[in-house]
Amino acid sequence: MNNQPIQPKPDRIVALDVLRGFALFGVLMVNMLDFSSSALIPGYTRPDWNLVNQIADGAIYFLAVTKFYLLFSFLFGVGFAVQMGRMSQSGRSFVPFYLRRLAVLFVIGALHAVFLWRGDILMVYALLGGLLLLVRRAPDRVLIAGALIILVGSLIGAGVLLDSRNTVSHLESVPIYRTGSYWDVVTLRLNAPIDEADTFAQVPTVMVMFLLGLVIGRRGILERPDTFSPFLRRWMWPALGVGLIFNALFVIGWYGQDSWLTSLGTHVGAPALSFFYASVVLLNASRLKFLAPVGQMALTNYLTQSFVCTTLFYGYGGGLYDQITPVGHIMLVMVIYGVQIILSRWWMQRVRFGPMEWLWRSLTYGQVQPFKRANTPHSR
Repeated sequence: MNNQPIQPKPDRIVALDVLRGFALFGVLMVNMLDFSSSALIPGYTRPDWNLVNQIADGAIYFLAVTKFYLLFSFLFGVGFAVQMGRMSQSGRSFVPFYLRRLAVLFVIGALHAVFLWRGDILMVYALLGGLLLLVRRAPDRVLIAGALIILVGSLIGAGVLLDSRNTVSHLESVPIYRTGSYWDVVTLRLNAPIDEADTFAQVPTVMVMFLLGLVIGRRGILERPDTFSPFLRRWMWPALGVGLIFNALFVIGWYGQDSWLTSLGTHVGAPALSFFYASVVLLNASRLKFLAPVGQMALTNYLTQSFVCTTLFYGYGGGLYDQITPVGHIMLVMVIYGVQIILSRWWMQRVRFGPMEWLWRSLTYGQVQPFKRANTPHSR
């Protein structure tokens, strides 16, 4: 059997990279709530915020919270389908390759969760990604039906479980984030219990988006976005309407600590608004090509965001935990993401992969992969 790695294709799916880069902006906007404070606890607010900051805080929840990890999950399913298709065309065995890839991703995620930030999503992707192998040959209608069943089931169950959410343990950890040493924070992460409510709410929606991404990826929609633009234009506006209504319920439920309204927003409003976002980005992918390098090295940028933000906010670094307003939150996200756009473009002009993408690929194949681009004016 031929075990040589597949060479990176020069004709990358630009729309996929652009959408992934856009999703990374939203992920940072949401994750910053946890990096900088306890704001991802339902009902969290600060009485000292003025009206502008209260509006900015509500806008983050309304427009961003839960929407962008759904986009990333969708893109994971698309990527699965693209990789499977390309390896099938080359006559290579996909399953062993993919299992190695997931195993490496899980290890990276575990290290991230322990040494950088407790909110890691990579381990969830690695574990649930294995389930895609079981349904990879299922017809599209079966995958869509399965996604709907999971969505309805999680919508019903999440409200019940979220009522039992316990935020005491996290609130007790705030002093450690504010003043503890690096190893104090690491120890806290190692000893922290799993939040069953968050896990239950997150896992089903991730799986739903995996399945939908698999369907879209197999149909090659992102490779030929112009072909499907009428579909996107037709359904993006109804999706926006549903998204606005149910995300308003999400915000009301979040601040009022009403689990049922929060669940409705999470399972109905968030996917609808995510679809609207994706449609806008795909229809304008040619104008948003500057985001493609960010998406090409999304793993590196995701981990870098954790490193920069935890260092900035935790006590062993800048010590700014709970010191940033929502307006400052938005401005900081703009700055960090803007720098990532510039650095990603500079990096990808010179090398084939982001640093962590190169490591992930090398460990998956069991051999060092070529790093620099050949015959480019930036090569040395």
